[in-house]
Amino acid sequence: MTGKIGVGYAYVSDIEKEYVNEALNESRLSQGKMVYQFEKKFAELHMQKYGVACNSGTSALHVGLEALKEKNGYCQPEDHEVLVPAITFIATSNAVMHAGLKPVFVDVDPKTYNMDPSKLEDKITEKTIGIIPVHVFGQPCEMDAIMEIAVRHKLWVMEDCAEAHFASYKGKKVGSFGEIAAFSTYVAHTITTGVGGVITTNDRSMMEIARSLIAHGRACTCEVCLASDPRKVCPLRMETEMDKRFMMLRLGYSYRVGELEGAIGLGQLENRQYIMEKRKANAAYLTEHLQGVQDYLQLPYAPDYVDHSYMMYPIVIKNNAPFTREDLTHYLEERNIETRPMLPLLNQPIYKKLFGEIEREYPVAEWIDHNGFYVGCHHGLDEDDLEIIVRAIDGFIASFG
Repeated sequence: MTGKIGVGYAYVSDIEKEYVNEALNESRLSQGKMVYQFEKKFAELHMQKYGVACNSGTSALHVGLEALKEKNGYCQPEDHEVLVPAITFIATSNAVMHAGLKPVFVDVDPKTYNMDPSKLEDKITEKTIGIIPVHVFGQPCEMDAIMEIAVRHKLWVMEDCAEAHFASYKGKKVGSFGEIAAFSTYVAHTITTGVGGVITTNDRSMMEIARSLIAHGRACTCEVCLASDPRKVCPLRMETEMDKRFMMLRLGYSYRVGELEGAIGLGQLENRQYIMEKRKANAAYLTEHLQGVQDYLQLPYAPDYVDHSYMMYPIVIKNNAPFTREDLTHYLEERNIETRPMLPLLNQPIYKKLFGEIEREYPVAEWIDHNGFYVGCHHGLDEDDLEIIVRAIDGFIASFG
């Protein structure tokens, strides 16, 4: 890789191009067999029966919540609370509010940056209905503890796996613990469809609700239409007085993707082994070669029972450091190394307006908000790029003696 060392990368091989050309030659750009095959394969790789592709990870979260609301019969959703981590991309808690529910924040673990299970029960009230654990940066949450609490308090779990494709916890894939899960396939994510997201579940009824919701609430959710030859008429369409494709059962959205996204996604899944191995190797290289900076910098930590997917490489400035995050990130940016803050949430201007000055109630999140950042470790980086990152960080730390 040359030029700017960015935090994201889109790898497009000949396989993706072949599938895209196949889709173009079929003359069908709206959702069809390519999307269906991508959904099915993606779900299988995460140990789930059903996948529903949509236009973003945020839409996947929103639709997943709406499916849970419908299945559980919440008539007054504004009276219900959902537990979310105090460190996550804003889409997680935004989706809760867009679904008419109230997010309640839980502080995070200082080493993994994920929702801290030991702080969950303090936040549970008679209004709590569910938990959204977020596998941030590709690091799986402590799902045993979270699921035990959820079962004991009769709460549903929806996993936010936007940054954790193919990661696993004690041999079980993320996205396979709760009732439903949401992934993102945006361009900078581990695998990409350009834009997009995927909802996964083992529950057929929730799959059908989700598939209906992404297509304006229509009645037709059958696999026959999705995977069939577009030149053939689906025999199930006319079973009702009104054509099922144009019969609307619920207030839905226009969240679909098309065949080009499905084609790219299929190619990405075929390349997943290369993508994942390169990311993990790059993260391991950075950790190995940055051992000398740990007096001042906290590097990523992963227990041996998780398989981290390393969407990015998070770093937090320790409290004893004689410099600020801004000092270090500006230094790196001046050397063409892109940095980004580690998912600040509670100090966002819109959240201060909505929730007030609550950041100090979450001391670990507050520390990360003001001291955390990440650099890239993606599959587009080679050893020369990684060495540039290492030399820059080493050089900056050395300037402080």
